[in-house]
Amino acid sequence: VNDERAVLDNIPYSRVFYHAFPGAIITHRGRRYKVQSMTRPPAYVDSCNGYNGGTLAAYAKPTSARYTTRPLSTMKITVVKQMERVDVDGKQGADTTSRIDGTVLVDDVYIDAQDAQDLELTKGSLAGNGVVTVRRSVHGYQKLSPVTRAELSRTEISLPPMEFDTFAFWLDTEATFLRSVIRNYDEGVHALSHAILSVAPLFVPSGGSDLNCDHSCYDCTRVVIFDNRAGGSGNCAQLFKHLFVPDGLLEAAVDLMETCSQCRGGTYDGGCPACLHFGQCIKFNQDLSRTAAIRIGKRVLKRVQASALYNKNAQQLEEENKDCEQDGKERAQVPLSPDRRRGASIISSPRRNARARALRVAMEVKPTKGRKVICGRPSWPTDNQTGPGGRQVEAD
Repeated sequence: VNDERAVLDNIPYSRVFYHAFPGAIITHRGRRYKVQSMTRPPAYVDSCNGYNGGTLAAYAKPTSARYTTRPLSTMKITVVKQMERVDVDGKQGADTTSRIDGTVLVDDVYIDAQDAQDLELTKGSLAGNGVVTVRRSVHGYQKLSPVTRAELSRTEISLPPMEFDTFAFWLDTEATFLRSVIRNYDEGVHALSHAILSVAPLFVPSGGSDLNCDHSCYDCTRVVIFDNRAGGSGNCAQLFKHLFVPDGLLEAAVDLMETCSQCRGGTYDGGCPACLHFGQCIKFNQDLSRTAAIRIGKRVLKRVQASALYNKNAQQLEEENKDCEQDGKERAQVPLSPDRRRGASIISSPRRNARARALRVAMEVKPTKGRKVICGRPSWPTDNQTGPGGRQVEAD
């Protein structure tokens, strides 16, 4: 803008290099601006989701350029410390380096004659969690046509990387074993990561900006999900507990991709906003393969169900269900009063019990016993005082 003191908008620190890099075309209130320069960012910030130091700013001017821009970025995730690890033993001791004979091409996916899901399970590490270092960097941008979205040119830029430590969990996807079996294997791992992020709010209270994944599309070996806040927010630690339980996180992700009504029967394999598309994908939801993700997810789910931790949790859950059924039968044999019989069919929960208890307490308060529906503000502390504040109007 002409005045450097005028502020167009505020961008979180974690996204500023992707939206306001030098040369970027941005749209604000219907007008197009081009970023001319950016002040030097601070060497360290306390959080990747917000920065209020005031020393990082991008300066933009109105432009009539007939193109849009898209950043080119990379992400590198390094495991610093592993907290937990889950291993799995193959049922028949399959060799991870063995090749598969008799592969055929069906629907752009190389599978065995009997199906890739029937192959022997591999031994070794299955999943883990711990502290990771996430390093993001923008090394250039594309100029795209606003009509056809075709690439016009590329420009290299030099910006400092953003690096922070956070908590993550990962799942091994048998890269050495499945890469030669499943076509579009890397795209399938990327799509499976997006599917897990899509179903994560069903298990933990999280939003679209709380979690992120590894968006690499070359030489993928595992699915990595991490907290999008420096130091971690606790969401990944809770999600890891929902992996090794019946009807868990991975099973929900596979079911989402299989039952998506927008993708079934179509020729496009890149998914849709209802199942695979993720708003913070640094690859802009490209390089996704729903078909390969379903096959990889089923394979990983089979290994999860073969782990000792899954069997232990399933057995505990089955025992708890039996205890609940036994308690229900014992309660059914106890005669109930008319009031209790009337509410026996309602499923109780801590929140519903708290509301019922608060309602019983409110009914015992003397001023509420002789009052019906009140219009206006009730008097305080009693209803017997004189003056305008003490008069109540009874509703019709």
